[in-house]
Amino acid sequence: MQISSVFRYVLVLVFACSITAEAKPKHKRDKEKPSPEKKIDRDKVKERLKAAAEKRKKQRNAKKPKEAPDFGKWRGKRIQSEELNELREKMRELSKELHELRKKHAEEMKRRMAEIKKEFANKRDKVIDGNNPGE
Repeated sequence: MQISSVFRYVLVLVFACSITAEAKPKHKRDKEKPSPEKKIDRDKVKERLKAAAEKRKKQRNAKKPKEAPDFGKWRGKRIQSEELNELREKMRELSKELHELRKKHAEEMKRRMAEIKKEFANKRDKVIDGNNPGE
């Protein structure tokens, strides 16, 4: 019985050793051998950079929205007529009046808020002074 169990362990060890692979380092270049230097043509590089810049410029111009007619905005000269000038003046006066009304309303609201604040103010000091400690 012991021989068969020992045989099993030996068989497992042999199998495990055969499966595990050793990590081998990659081959390094010989340091004695010089690496071939790449020749760089500066003129060709400049041409390629210019071509790339022009291509980017074309793409930017293509992305810019072209002028479309905006129907809600007036881009031309103002029409000069008596009726329109009178209407413009009336609109200016109405906007001034509206501005004045807004100012008055804001002042009135400030006054009302001050009154409400006084009404609901904490009257703690008066209540404390009114309490007699001996009663």
